[in-house]
Amino acid sequence: MKIVLLILFSSLVAIWADVYMFRRIVRSRHPGRAWRVGYVVYAAVVDTMVVAALAAYNTVLDWQSTASMRAILWIIGLFFLNAVPKAVYAVISLGDIVRRRRTGRPSFVYNNIGIVLALLCFTWLAYGMTYGRSVIRVERVELTFDNLPASFDGMRVVEFSDTHYGNVVNGERFLARMRDTINGLRPDIVINGGDIVNVHERELTPQALEILGGIRARYGVYSVLGNHDLGIYIKDTAANSPQENIARLTAKQEGLGWTVLRDASVPLSNGQDTIYITGLDYPEEFYGHSHTSGMHGADIAAAYRDVPRGAFNLAVTHAPQLWTEMVNAGVGDLTLAGHVHSMQIKVGWGRWRWSPARLFYDRWSGLYEQAGRYLYINDGTGYVMFPMRLGTKPEITLFTLRSGMARGGPGNRDTEGVSGAIEEFLPAASGSPRDNEGERGFPGSRPGESGNDRDGLCLDHLNDNTAGTADDTPTHRPGDAIFESPDPAEDSGLPELLP
Repeated sequence: MKIVLLILFSSLVAIWADVYMFRRIVRSRHPGRAWRVGYVVYAAVVDTMVVAALAAYNTVLDWQSTASMRAILWIIGLFFLNAVPKAVYAVISLGDIVRRRRTGRPSFVYNNIGIVLALLCFTWLAYGMTYGRSVIRVERVELTFDNLPASFDGMRVVEFSDTHYGNVVNGERFLARMRDTINGLRPDIVINGGDIVNVHERELTPQALEILGGIRARYGVYSVLGNHDLGIYIKDTAANSPQENIARLTAKQEGLGWTVLRDASVPLSNGQDTIYITGLDYPEEFYGHSHTSGMHGADIAAAYRDVPRGAFNLAVTHAPQLWTEMVNAGVGDLTLAGHVHSMQIKVGWGRWRWSPARLFYDRWSGLYEQAGRYLYINDGTGYVMFPMRLGTKPEITLFTLRSGMARGGPGNRDTEGVSGAIEEFLPAASGSPRDNEGERGFPGSRPGESGNDRDGLCLDHLNDNTAGTADDTPTHRPGDAIFESPDPAEDSGLPELLP
């Protein structure tokens, strides 16, 4: 219901801005009848197209889905590119009307300010439709756990989520850069947090699967299903029911060697030490209600049936709303989630951040801690509804897990002990210098290979702010805002609406 109200509000604001622009600029300056009629037609077409696109969003047929969804996506994006700057101008320039009524003299101060801010807004939106949606950022987070065995100290976990592959422009190119970014971090475990497709499993073509199959991790790749993976966002499902879609998508991922966790846990052993990875399914009762702040219904008992109490547990759930239920059940030392992607809009200053996601979710981005347990919400790499990422570029997260046992004392379980950093990633040539991480020898390593001798690329370390760690990085807390510079080497071209 909140989404519908938000869309309705946006449409009304756009119509008001068009009426205001017509009365203040088009009609008042008498450009001629042709200009006045032309503006009215232009405004009517743009506003009508977005209403039609929104109405069609959940009614496309299965065979139309990929092309239609992409067309709808870009129509909505172009609508925002058109409407938002005009609304900004209209709101700011109202100050001239107030000033004129008070002073009795013409005023153009707010008009000029409005023009400047509208141009800045247009530039920001255009950036989000080009570089903002395509430049991959890497965020590093380091956490210490008392119950993580010493033999797992320094384990590197990489998470990517919400690829929404059917929507991605130049998808194979982007997917290859994402794969190279992940491999360059030399992960021990890779986690896919769900929504790898947007509508149905056919989006994962043989070419896409070949690229995804190139992701490498010592312990392997683990995946859960998100709401978009379930095949529920198309109306005509006769050719491919949700159950069949799930079965085919699961088979494709397992064919890559990935482990798809559906309310299940798997042990990972290193000598006599064992930790567990658990994946929770998206609850069926929340199909169509994915933006509900409170969510329950995960089969926690089934998922944790074979997990000993007290063993370190890395949990994965697409929907972060399930975390409250998990904390109440006393499971999941570190839970990785996705789903929200900050609704692809995030603004901030210093440690303050804001996103429309705050209107829908109690927890919407980054790191959270409760009762000694952590939740991390990855901002995802893809996009839905509109092809923009404003202030929240595609994210891949590297977690370095530290053992309190290895440090000879209790682990730090508060957010002050979290360290993290952001990097823009541009794939380098093979054979770059490697980090000196020390000898570890995790299962799956090749003969003679240790933690400081891995195939892959090196990302430069950033500022030292946590003494004694192998991957020192500046402190990152849940409220921190993040700003990055664009990478000019990335693709910025707009796509054809219909391929």
